[in-house]
Amino acid sequence: MTTDDVTKENQIVTQAEAPETALEQVDTSPQAMMQIISRAAADPNMDVEKMERLLDVQERMMAKQAEINFTQDLVKLQAVIPRIKKNGKGVHGVKYAKYEDIDKAIRPLLIDSGFSLRYNSRDANGRVIITGTLSHKDGHSITDEIPLDIDKGSGRSSVQAVGSTISYGKRYLVGMLLNLVFEGEDDDGQTAGFIPLSQDQAAEIKKLLQETGADVKQFLNWVGAPNVDEMDAKNYQNAVATLKRKLQKSAEEAKPAEEGAE
Repeated sequence: MTTDDVTKENQIVTQAEAPETALEQVDTSPQAMMQIISRAAADPNMDVEKMERLLDVQERMMAKQAEINFTQDLVKLQAVIPRIKKNGKGVHGVKYAKYEDIDKAIRPLLIDSGFSLRYNSRDANGRVIITGTLSHKDGHSITDEIPLDIDKGSGRSSVQAVGSTISYGKRYLVGMLLNLVFEGEDDDGQTAGFIPLSQDQAAEIKKLLQETGADVKQFLNWVGAPNVDEMDAKNYQNAVATLKRKLQKSAEEAKPAEEGAE
């Protein structure tokens, strides 16, 4: 083990006690950290406490990066998730989105984005608490839960009542975790005058967002919508024109670089 290696390790161990400055002073990429830890582990003179602090720094770095990756991929995912149609019909003719329809719409997008969903349930004094977890391929996850009274509908056995309650909870949890929009939702007239984008309009904007590499979250804040499908059609022309200008500007900036390379 060289003197430089020892010096570098001591820097990182010292910064384990002040993590706010660690990223500014030392190469703390996962690859660099693994190399340092491997060398430290092979050194018989390495202090055990310092080794533990090295591992602690690495663990916190990995957790923070996983959270960042989760947020970035979730923003991209929410930009392409479609509205979910309410094809189910419950009591008194009330329409709802069936879970199989929700799953059909989102599963390919979840897989492509590196996300997965799982659910659990537990009893709580005669009620059922349904838990939903959205996990990312890099390890970060978020969890929501909803407490529900058991749905004791007419003609249902106790097992069927619990199953119906869980199914109901799953539909609401997936909507919460992914900010889904269900067509036909009642918003007490808050969207009076609102005209949604057509499928072709939404597809064009999603394509332009991808081609320009635009910050999707910033774009949605600008148009005042939680996702592209919920944009008001009155903002369509302005949004398309802005994205096309951005695309044209990127193409013009790339030309001198290409000519210089020749």
